[in-house]
Amino acid sequence: MKGTKILNKKQKVGIIFLAFALVLAITVIVMMGLKNVLNINNPSEEPINENFSFLVEKESTLLENMDLFKTQNDITDEILNTYKKGKYTIKNPYVVVNPYLISPQTALMLFKTDKKEKVTITIKGKHDDDIVKVFEASKDHIIPLYGLYGDYENTVVIKTESGKENTVKVQVDGKTKHGDIEVLANNIGNTNGEFYFCTTAIGTATLGIDNYGEVRWFLSEDYSKGMVMLQNGNLLIADITNGPDAVSTGGVIEVDMLGYFHNQYEYKGGYHHDGFEKKDGNLLLTSEDLDSPYLCDVIYELDRKTGQVVKTFNFAEIVKSVDPNVIADGEITWGFINSVFLDDARNELIVSLRNRNSVMAVDYDTKEIKWILGEARFWTNKFTPYLIKGSGEFTYPGGQHSITILSDGRLSIFNNGYNSYRELPRPCSNLKGLSSYGMIYNIDRDNKTATVDFKYGGEEYFSYALGSFNYTKDNHKVFNSGWHFSDPTELDNPTCTQFTNDKYDAFIIELDENNNELAKIRIDESKFEVIKAPIYDLAAVSVNPKENEVHSNYEFDKEGSYKSNLGDVAYEKLSESEALAYKQNTGTPITFFILNGRMTFDGMLLDSSELKVTLISPKGIAYRYSVKDKNSDEYRVINLTTLPKGRYYIYVNLNEYIYNTLQHVEI
Repeated sequence: MKGTKILNKKQKVGIIFLAFALVLAITVIVMMGLKNVLNINNPSEEPINENFSFLVEKESTLLENMDLFKTQNDITDEILNTYKKGKYTIKNPYVVVNPYLISPQTALMLFKTDKKEKVTITIKGKHDDDIVKVFEASKDHIIPLYGLYGDYENTVVIKTESGKENTVKVQVDGKTKHGDIEVLANNIGNTNGEFYFCTTAIGTATLGIDNYGEVRWFLSEDYSKGMVMLQNGNLLIADITNGPDAVSTGGVIEVDMLGYFHNQYEYKGGYHHDGFEKKDGNLLLTSEDLDSPYLCDVIYELDRKTGQVVKTFNFAEIVKSVDPNVIADGEITWGFINSVFLDDARNELIVSLRNRNSVMAVDYDTKEIKWILGEARFWTNKFTPYLIKGSGEFTYPGGQHSITILSDGRLSIFNNGYNSYRELPRPCSNLKGLSSYGMIYNIDRDNKTATVDFKYGGEEYFSYALGSFNYTKDNHKVFNSGWHFSDPTELDNPTCTQFTNDKYDAFIIELDENNNELAKIRIDESKFEVIKAPIYDLAAVSVNPKENEVHSNYEFDKEGSYKSNLGDVAYEKLSESEALAYKQNTGTPITFFILNGRMTFDGMLLDSSELKVTLISPKGIAYRYSVKDKNSDEYRVINLTTLPKGRYYIYVNLNEYIYNTLQHVEI
């Protein structure tokens, strides 16, 4: 039934976004390197109620529960047990490559020393660009190795504070699949492990690239959209569960460089573009109100510890409070938020409203509009008091991304230069002559005026969508033209629209504090966002960099967890006679997947469809869940952890017809 789709209000956003919805359907099974197991007929040791022998008369596939956090903890236990049993020293350290299965160009090195002392590791670079890191004094050394080369025998030199030294060879097999990388300029010396971290909208791997164009880190699964460098040094990126619509995932994952998932946050409305970490650790995440007719116009604040929503910014409600007629009927993507930033100094929440070609600031406490940087033609007259008026040689935002408020209060954006207001497919010839820029605006918030302080880019870097403009810990600028037309002849192709062009690449350019070009890299992939950060301390890009840096040993996290505010689907327990109604059934390939004990329907149905799921044990005990109501596009998640242990066969009622999915679960 996965192929039975209709483009409802949440999916009419164009082919460009539908493409990566398909990518997000990749199962978590691959992510953890596990396989489904075919189980035929035998329901373990569980006794069978004779009336329900029909359950085991057909072949049934076990639907695995991908418990990521238990799997990771099992791996951790195995690593530590092996280490404790062995006699690992600096001369024969215990090395585990890709310990958590999804970060192939990393390793853990474990060994003991006779006394507590510091250790220096040197990961030899191919281009005179060694990574040298000092680790804290200890007897047990658990050292993460980052920045290894793929398909390569890496050389790692270990030296203790007392002078002992050893050279270790670390073989990494295979390379990530990515587009061709071309270095057009490289005026940077040894960055000591600072890389360009890149995410994409199309589903290629999340990469870490050095200034020589070498991939030095990647995640082997397809994580897309924006990314947040967290204060604890971890990375926040989109998960790969299905969200409520074609542009969303179910939530976000907090992951470290080794590929260990510390937390997964899943929430109603899903995650679609960007996030921001507050100083208190709470997360501001882009989402939507499933009860509204609009797409991608809500920001939720999630409590970091519980995963619960503690504050909601519904921007449709905010703008309608000024003018109820500002959003036209059927204008589903009226705002389409693609970037969020909290300006603590002014207590303002800043969002990029892509489809209004505007940046808006609201008071974080009252949610009242403070200012709008955007042309008056995209707003009604009632918004005039909020509009920032440009002066001098001024360029207003157009289809912009990547908001940053600099320490001096200026606004930085990636200005796509594309009018996305009430966007419809247009011939690519309409894009001729357009330009994209990294820009810095100096805004006088009291007088509602602004000037352009900085502008870098041009027609040769035009990016219809995506793109970012970020800053390093040394305050260098990182410009990313993320959706550049790699074949300019497409601009004259009469069948080409901005949604259908599939010939694109990205330019990554670093400028120093004097705006000199330090590095220029072209890659044959789209890039949603690029952030340059030190791989051994990602947090340095979001907080003050450390002086005289000494790194901690790797700390195994036994508290990794799944946090969800979706709520459990209420079930009804069926009588034996009600359960026997499922004996008359037809087989169907309706599919589900289970992540951390939560079972999700893996597909889309017509809004008018109704879907119920019934789980029946060989004892004849049955539970029925309402997963999707008629005239709704919301799919509920089944929490299997609330059921008694045992085997359950999966049946569905789809529009009053009964189907056997030919799958079962073990709880």
